[in-house]
Amino acid sequence: MAQMPTAMKSGLEQKGITARHIVAIVISALIFGATIYISRYFPIKIGTVQAVYPAAVFAPLFGVWFGVWGSAGLVVGNILSMLVVGMNPAVYPLALLAQFIMGFVPGIAFRKVKFESAKDRVVFIAMVTIGMVAASALVVLNLIIFQKVPAHIAWGTVWAWMQVSNTLTAAVLSPLLFAWMSDYMNKSGLFFKRFWG
Repeated sequence: MAQMPTAMKSGLEQKGITARHIVAIVISALIFGATIYISRYFPIKIGTVQAVYPAAVFAPLFGVWFGVWGSAGLVVGNILSMLVVGMNPAVYPLALLAQFIMGFVPGIAFRKVKFESAKDRVVFIAMVTIGMVAASALVVLNLIIFQKVPAHIAWGTVWAWMQVSNTLTAAVLSPLLFAWMSDYMNKSGLFFKRFWG
């Protein structure tokens, strides 16, 4: 049997899932999932929605640093955090998609290692905001469709509050963490130069 040329074999390996992709998923899942798990015990909730959601701060960072693999890790982390506390992930399909969107939107739109100008910060914050608003809309649709929460409560109370607990929190704190940690991520070799890895 003929051997596959080395260059072709290398190219095929690069297109598949590598150890680097798995590491990105695991790092994202562990940090994101642990943050969700810890914050579940915060005493203030609106229905099943957490009043304070610190995981939202990390979501855009993993999307920017690890691309689609970091975004996938957000979903894995949320599923793990649900299973640990006895929740059924099958009841939250749109909410799980929302976790992916939190990382996907800023990740696909902002591919720089660091902020090089004020414009970079504005673009980053805008993409984080768009991702969070879209994600919170998916969470509300999940509440209405799968959890039978009345639409006026879901949109008027839950979605409105999520713009504070998720969107505003991430728009303020995610850029600060990115500016602080991104250079380290780049030097460590963990930063994915392309969104698809």
